[in-house]
Amino acid sequence: MSAITPDRPQYATPTRRDVTDCRTDRIADRVRVNRVRGSEVALERRGGRTFLVTRPSE
Repeated sequence: MSAITPDRPQYATPTRRDVTDCRTDRIADRVRVNRVRGSEVALERRGGRTFLVTRPSE
């Protein structure tokens, strides 16, 4: 058994961050911060808002 924990969290479900008011040059930084072990990161528009969505990799 290993006592080492991963340095980044793993999510079992998609996560969504509101980036509507985020400056466009900062979105790449938000992607790096919210990326989780090879997960897919995408921008999604819903109801006039923009979200950064992280989907777990299988």
